[in-house]
Amino acid sequence: MKTLKLFTTIVLLLLSFSLISAQDSTVEIDTETAENESIPIVEEKEKTTTSTNKYFELELIRGTQNPLTKSIPYTLYITPKIESEETQILWSVPSTLIAKPSHKEFQTLQKDQTYTFKMNVSPQREGSYEVTANIVSWQYDINYTNSVSSTLELSKNLVVQPVDSEYTLSILLLTLGGLILLGMGGFLAYKASDKLIKKLKSWLTPPF
Repeated sequence: MKTLKLFTTIVLLLLSFSLISAQDSTVEIDTETAENESIPIVEEKEKTTTSTNKYFELELIRGTQNPLTKSIPYTLYITPKIESEETQILWSVPSTLIAKPSHKEFQTLQKDQTYTFKMNVSPQREGSYEVTANIVSWQYDINYTNSVSSTLELSKNLVVQPVDSEYTLSILLLTLGGLILLGMGGFLAYKASDKLIKKLKSWLTPPF
């Protein structure tokens, strides 16, 4: 009986060791696969998102919303870590956003040089959206890619949430400018009407 118990204990220990070894091996394979696929490192801070892998360093910055047109500017910085003569820049946005890039779709990029590209988004509906820039380097036998995304929250009035200080300042300046123009217009209208009244009086006054 003691021999049987000892044998059972040894078998259980061997099985446990085999399972632990198998788990360790699996973790190593996953890590190696992740390195080979060059999974990008993504960081997001307020209006700036960065994404870096061994092919491209990307930085996407959301600018201040235009208070009149409600359009939202984006600036994309690309620093390639490889030579890329045929580089495709694709913007991915939902149908409720209208993307208007100010650059050509295909670009020639040199290694370790930083390039700037701009794009405006015109919102059509409230909601939460992802604005994504996809970068593809078309090579002879293989393609290299990276992407960067920025989250966009819009209110019912199509205003970016949370409202930043620059947008609030723009609204105040527009309001102040409107009041100044209104005051100047009223003053000019008063002066013009005063002159017109004096001329009318002189025309209507009889010569005797």
